[in-house]
Amino acid sequence: MTNPWLEIPLSDYESHMALPKIAQAEMLASQFSDALPRFAPESVAVIGCAGGNGLDKIPGSVKRVVGVDINPDYIASAFFRYLGRIPGLEFHVADIQSDPLPFAPVDLIYAALVFEYVSLPASLSNLSRVCRLGGRLVSVLQQPSAHVHEVSPSPYTSVQAFVPLMRLIPPTELVECAKSACERRRQAAKTGATGGRDKVNSRVNSRVNSRVNS
Repeated sequence: MTNPWLEIPLSDYESHMALPKIAQAEMLASQFSDALPRFAPESVAVIGCAGGNGLDKIPGSVKRVVGVDINPDYIASAFFRYLGRIPGLEFHVADIQSDPLPFAPVDLIYAALVFEYVSLPASLSNLSRVCRLGGRLVSVLQQPSAHVHEVSPSPYTSVQAFVPLMRLIPPTELVECAKSACERRRQAAKTGATGGRDKVNSRVNSRVNSRVNS
């Protein structure tokens, strides 16, 4: 079965997210921008980077930037938009649930409106391998709302394709699952499975906006 995220054109996704009644593109970029000075990372991975929304917010103090997305067309667009504009920039096409993540661990992982569409245990286990010791996972989670649809109607009907994948994640579930992934990495490091290098991320910052609607 083809992942629906491989079938949604980037132009549709970005136009949908930028609609005034949705305004998610600006919000997600703002959340990312707020996290960078707060944690002052030297390296960052943006999971589900799509066409690169928010990458222009990265300050010069960040020396390495990694963009990851499952859709190769999204990555190609982000590559052409930002290559040469941001030092230390690299992109990877990967399914964070199952694919090896072929980049060195980073100080901060930003995953906004991503975990709603993947297996949480598998994804966090995989991401823990590319988060440095003492690093941070910053996530934006969509929460239930009595006033908005989980996926807002819009002229860009292709985005409705991801509705069957969507599951809203309680923040407590994310935190507990992240702790479990960290503990497994610690145990693997102790037994030498990681060559003696503990790359565990033990700190999770889950930013929740109950008004978020896709």
